[in-house]
This record gives sequence, structure tokens and C-alpha cells, in this order.
Amino acid sequence: MKQLRLRKTAAILFATFIATSILSGCTASAEAESSKEAANMSQEEGFEWFYKSFNEAEMAAYDAFRISAGKPFDSKPVPIKDKSGKETEIPVSDLSMVYQGFLYDHPEIFWLSSSYNYRVGGSSGGKETADAVSVIPIPESASELDAMVREFDTASGEILSSISGVEENREKARVLYNCLTDGTKYEEEALYDSTLQNEHTAYGAVCEKKAVCDGFALTYKYLLDRCGIRCILIPGVGDGMPHVWNLVFWDGKWHESDPSWDTVSEGISSGQYFDLTTVEMSKDHKRETEGIALLIPVAD
Repeated sequence: MKQLRLRKTAAILFATFIATSILSGCTASAEAESSKEAANMSQEEGFEWFYKSFNEAEMAAYDAFRISAGKPFDSKPVPIKDKSGKETEIPVSDLSMVYQGFLYDHPEIFWLSSSYNYRVGGSSGGKETADAVSVIPIPESASELDAMVREFDTASGEILSSISGVEENREKARVLYNCLTDGTKYEEEALYDSTLQNEHTAYGAVCEKKAVCDGFALTYKYLLDRCGIRCILIPGVGDGMPHVWNLVFWDGKWHESDPSWDTVSEGISSGQYFDLTTVEMSKDHKRETEGIALLIPVAD
């Protein structure tokens, strides 16, 4: 009998471990219809940098996470299948990077925990493999998720209204950056309290006006995605601490920005971390040197 295990992955904060418990006795329930629509968005409809950078096996696992995210209250594992529809397996050690890429590509799917489940399929080359995965939602019910989605749509729409009439992409990026940094509090407590999950998502920044670095970066990507401006999350280190910031594309070039570091206690943005090159940002930011960070271009 195959086992379904919990992978506790800080997909934004980079540390991972496997819980010792084995999960069983799962019961499916109805999911929010709006969440299904968002999570089932095809790769042609969105800017999925990491998906398109993965190999075929990693894409297959990503697609399984995508399907599970569309029915988050159904804990039945989703089989990992290749492009032909044949069930396949992926090393368990690769799942964390895939899930991180999935979350980074989809800030609009804000209801997912940093934890996920995987089913042990077997082993290959001495490595444990997984043949199915399932996500773990932050809200406790479909009705709670429905309410969160409605709230998020309204609040994000208000922020996006600030660029009405703005023509240039750089100016759109600047206005949205200022809206985010001026209107959101950096909630340091969420770095140490695992129950504060929303602060690591776009929902926390948009609806609760509280976030930490990953929440800021995901929100900025969400807002830029809505404008058709390409944006990627960059994992790394800032002042010796795990950190995440953004890479944004306009006028034919990449530009780095860090909204969380431009947010101060008074809620006033200084703007000094908006539109920097990679060299300029590297004065106090250091990208990760392995894993998903290797898939990210530089800003010249």
C-alpha cells in the first residue's frame, strides 16, 4: 500500500523537512468555483516563468499541483502524469523546487499552505520517488475561501484602479510599487509564528494590509501580471536572512525591485529599491546559488 506523506516546505523561506506522521483517512469536499477557474488556468493564459523553465518530469509534477490547487479541499492525491497522460514519478527531493516554482508563478492562488502532500511511488537510483501530490489549503472551508476570493478581487481591483490612464509600463510598475509599499505593513511577527500564514501570501498584503517579504513579492507580481507586465520572484538572502524580491520586465530589459525593503514602520515608501540592476541590488541582496534561483535572468 502506497503512503501519503506530508512535506512541510517553506517554499518562500527555503528550509524543508518531512514530518514523521503518515497521512490517511482523507475525505473530499466541495471547492470554491472561482478557485477552480484560477488554479486551472492554462500555461498559455499566464506568465509561468518557472513552469516553462522546468524539465518534463518537473512540469508533470507542477501540473499535478495545479490540478490539486483547483480542488483544494479534496485531499485525494493527484497522479503525476507526463504529456501523453501516462502516470510517472519524480524524485521526492525535486518536489520542493517544483512547488516553490508553482507558488511563485501563481500569486493569485493565495489559499495554499507552504506544506503539501506527496504519495511515495517507489525509488530510483537510490532516491525515493513520488507518483502523486495534493495541496493543503489555508482556509478551513470552501465557503471561507469563496469569501476570501471575493474580498481579494474587490481589494486588488481598488489598487489596480490607481493606474487608470497610465500608459508606460515603467510608470505602471512604479505606481503599483508605491501603492503596495505605502499601504502595507511589514509584519515581522509572521516570520516566527507559523500560524500567521496569510502574511506570506498576496491575500495578506491586499486584504489585511500586512505581509512579510514573500507576501510583498507575490502581491507585486500579481498586480503586474494583471497589467500584462512580466514579473518573477527571486529567492535569496538579505542582511543574512532568507529573502524574496522581484524581477520585472519593461522596455525590453529586466529590472529588480524589492517592495518589502522599501516599506518602513510609518508606511512611507522611500523608493530606493525600485528599478535596480542585479549588480546594484547585490550590494545588500544575494541570490540563492542553487535550485530555482538558477532559472532566473539578471537585470543589466
